[in-house]
Amino acid sequence: MLKRSLLVAAALLAVTLTPATAPAHPAGVRTADYHLGDTAFHVPGFHTSPVEDEPARLADLELVGRVHYPADLARRGKLPLVLIQHGLWYSCADRDAEAAWKSSYNALYGANPVTDPAEVERLELRLQDASVALSRWPCAPGTPALPNHRGYDYLGRALAERGFVVVSIGVSGVNAGELGQIADLARAEVGYEHLRMWRRLAEDGTGPLARSLGRLGFTGHVDLGSVGVVGHSRGGRGVMWQAAEANRARMPEGVAIRAAVPLAAVTYYAPDDDAPENLDYRVTDIPFGALAGSCDYATGGPQYFANARGRTSAQIALWEVQGANHNAYNTEWSPSSGQVMATDDAAEAWAGGPSTRPGRGRCAQVADDRPVRQLTEPEQRQVAVTYLSAFFAKHLKGDRRFDAVVDGTSSPLARLTPITVTTDPGR
Repeated sequence: MLKRSLLVAAALLAVTLTPATAPAHPAGVRTADYHLGDTAFHVPGFHTSPVEDEPARLADLELVGRVHYPADLARRGKLPLVLIQHGLWYSCADRDAEAAWKSSYNALYGANPVTDPAEVERLELRLQDASVALSRWPCAPGTPALPNHRGYDYLGRALAERGFVVVSIGVSGVNAGELGQIADLARAEVGYEHLRMWRRLAEDGTGPLARSLGRLGFTGHVDLGSVGVVGHSRGGRGVMWQAAEANRARMPEGVAIRAAVPLAAVTYYAPDDDAPENLDYRVTDIPFGALAGSCDYATGGPQYFANARGRTSAQIALWEVQGANHNAYNTEWSPSSGQVMATDDAAEAWAGGPSTRPGRGRCAQVADDRPVRQLTEPEQRQVAVTYLSAFFAKHLKGDRRFDAVVDGTSSPLARLTPITVTTDPGR
């Protein structure tokens, strides 16, 4: 047994030290934050979630970012920038609202649901009030905001070690607003605003970010002509909207998106394959890699790949990960964080998963309900680091050493879980 344990440990060590996951020249990483206010930005036409008998008003949106960058930035040339955007989740770390939400939900939909009409009505109102408290923006005075954008710190550090400047932005204000395509436009506009601010900082050290970041050496060392975008969950919809040719005219001057990753991206609405809605998410001249989990009940990765397949002039890839759920890519949404409303979505029907779990450490696949081993949180994040590092090295740095990882010729994590790779090399 000891010998077997040592062999397994050695195999896992080999997995984690593949070229895609271990930088050739590891660099120290530094972190910086900027916060320009919870109501600093507004998108014309994008309103708060409708409230009965109240006039519509423009949604208040934050301009918040966490930056990971190489410690030796000043000794480097211009580095590509990767912008990360989180998805639709709760906005406020309100423990009382969480307790009210969960107790009301369990009473209404648990093993022994209440049946008294008056009690059902009371619990439904309580559930609604708790949802509003958890999802409002800005949060109530004294209630901290959920740091959703910090859920990708592990990815930011890993990419910064490999020579990228990585900015993860907050979009909780968008989550509190209208839903649908208008929300994807709003997400894109928030991303554009951050890129505008970064262009000014990178070019001459001016603009809104100068006060927070002006002395950290970014001026002259960030290439806004080589930007990668990552969007998790509904953030994936936002970055694909942002990168689509149909919306390219909105791109800030001096900024160019060169690669995109819809990470466990949620599906968008289109009645059929030929519907005009597809055009707003069709990316055919920029490389993208869509990552989708077999136990993720919200993902739309295959939809984005199918939308561009056969039409693209750039390489695109679909990476389908057996045993991956939706939430584990964001540490703040994952149970190990202890954060408000954090959950394993593959185990909770209210979070989008199946009504029953197939057993401890296992999850039911969306496609066929077949039970498979579920990846642990660290394992799932290792998948993201491996494939996104390889993808951005190839498409933002021109490093061809990782082509085999991106296109599936090599499977560096084969001992961890099966990952099915489908590609279109482009015309």
